[in-house]
Amino acid sequence: MSGSSQNEREATPRDTNHSSASRRAFLGAAGAAATTGLAGCTGMLGGGGDSTTTLRVTVWSGNYVERFKKAIKPIFESRFDAELEVLSGWNSLLAKIKSSSGAPPFDVTVACEPIYYNGRKQGLFEPLRYDENIPNIDNVIQHYKDIRPISHGAPVDGAPLAILYNKNLQQPVETWSDFTSPTVKQSSGVGIDSGFWIYPLLGAGVGTDAATGADELYQEQYHDELLTTLEEWPIQGWASSGTDIWQQFQNGIIDAAQWYFDQIYYDIDKHENVEFSMPANNAAWMDNWAVVSGTNKRTLGEEFINMLLDPEVQSKWSEDHPLFFSAKGVDYAGDLGEYVPTTAEEAEKYSIPHWKKVAPYSEKFSNKFTRMQTN
Repeated sequence: MSGSSQNEREATPRDTNHSSASRRAFLGAAGAAATTGLAGCTGMLGGGGDSTTTLRVTVWSGNYVERFKKAIKPIFESRFDAELEVLSGWNSLLAKIKSSSGAPPFDVTVACEPIYYNGRKQGLFEPLRYDENIPNIDNVIQHYKDIRPISHGAPVDGAPLAILYNKNLQQPVETWSDFTSPTVKQSSGVGIDSGFWIYPLLGAGVGTDAATGADELYQEQYHDELLTTLEEWPIQGWASSGTDIWQQFQNGIIDAAQWYFDQIYYDIDKHENVEFSMPANNAAWMDNWAVVSGTNKRTLGEEFINMLLDPEVQSKWSEDHPLFFSAKGVDYAGDLGEYVPTTAEEAEKYSIPHWKKVAPYSEKFSNKFTRMQTN
């Protein structure tokens, strides 16, 4: 963000060089920090019945898990006398917890909406003991703490939605309203996320411009207009992963797509005929990290989340993964800070889901998406 125009961003070469030297220096410092209790981490295994030295954490699949392992696993294992086992996936995440009979298959999980809302409502996450084990919550940008209740999950990371488009189109695709433009309607078509319908709807809401941001989702009087906008998108591709989106471009199935900045920014140069846009009016997803009910590593899990909220950790994380982060004072890698919100003022410009407001209409929206995919 940082006030940069789209033209300025496209004219400036992207700096995606991730300094291994600075990373090694940081990990050395992190190792020393394990003996001094730096940045709120105790350097010891959590109490409260922790019986092993392995913390099992579930994260998103795709390049998220690979980048998470590279960035976070060595930091955790240098700060704590424990190993980090990183699992991945999102499908049936809550069902796995519910069917575990009190012996959950992982201790900590990432959770965006609606997973966080449903998990909290179903009692699948432990209440977080911020005063005891997560003091770094005090340094989190207040706006992120206000978006949804943080009682069972701390806001840590997220990413804006991004538009991808074929460079050979007559006009660039730079806003969500462009998805209903003649340029896009006369193209091969549009690809969207098939796994989380809330995010294409957020893009359509911003493009509809009937209410502030994407508030069309929360106000029933705008639903017909919102769904009409989505129906006008010439959707030809349904994607459950970034690999699907890139393949659909390569195969000529689509010429534009709704996807996610963190999934494309460090990889865009591998795809010569595809460019990306970051609309000034935009939406985003955000993760709340939760400790799973029934784990015997509740304290260690909370200390792990506290570590994720450390601005020094988030700064180093940005070298491997182009996310936005929740802490104040994050030093973003390269030019990443020009594209993601870095202050409360910038964060407030993004439409991030309020699932409690969407929940009364979720069945209607879900059924609509199912019909669109099967027709």
